[in-house]
Amino acid sequence: MSIYEMTIPCFAQMLRALQGFLKKGEAHARELGCDSKNLLQSRLAPDMYNLASQVQFACTQAQEAVLRLGHQPLSALDAPEDMEQANALIERTLQLLSSADRARIEEGAQRQLSIELPNGMAFDMTGSEYARNWVTPQFYFHLVTAYSILRHNGVQLGKADYVPHMFAYLRQPAT
Repeated sequence: MSIYEMTIPCFAQMLRALQGFLKKGEAHARELGCDSKNLLQSRLAPDMYNLASQVQFACTQAQEAVLRLGHQPLSALDAPEDMEQANALIERTLQLLSSADRARIEEGAQRQLSIELPNGMAFDMTGSEYARNWVTPQFYFHLVTAYSILRHNGVQLGKADYVPHMFAYLRQPAT
C-alpha cells in the first residue's frame, strides 16, 4: 500500500465521519435544550483535552500529513469555539486533503523528517515511519476520543456512524 493511500483518503473518509458525529452532537444538544458549545468543552477526564481540542488535533494531524510528507511549511490551527467553526475546520482540512499531490506525498516516504514537540522532545524518522508510526495513530486517537466524548455525553453514536464509508461495500441480499 502506498503512503498516500495509507493516509490521505483514509483521513478524508474519517473526517467526514467526524462531521457526522458533530451533527448528531448538535441535534442531541438541541433536543436537550443545551448549547452545543457545552459539548465542545466536554472531556472524558480532567487531565484530557476537550472535544474542541480533539477536533483541532485530528485536523492538525491530517493537515500535517499533507504538509510534512509534501515537504511544505506547517501552520498552526486553533481549537474551534463553536460547532460552526468545528465544521469549517474539518471542511478546510478536507479541501487540503483533496488537493494533496499524490506524487509529492509518495516522494515524502523516504525523506527524513523531524517532529519537535513543545516540551522539547524530538523524533527523527522517515516519511514512511511518520505515516505508519506517528500520524496515523495520532489521527485515530483524537478521532476516537472525539467519538467517545460525544458518546459519554449521551449522543447516540454507533459503529455505523464511525465507518459510514463501509456501506459502499455492503452486499445486497439475494432475492
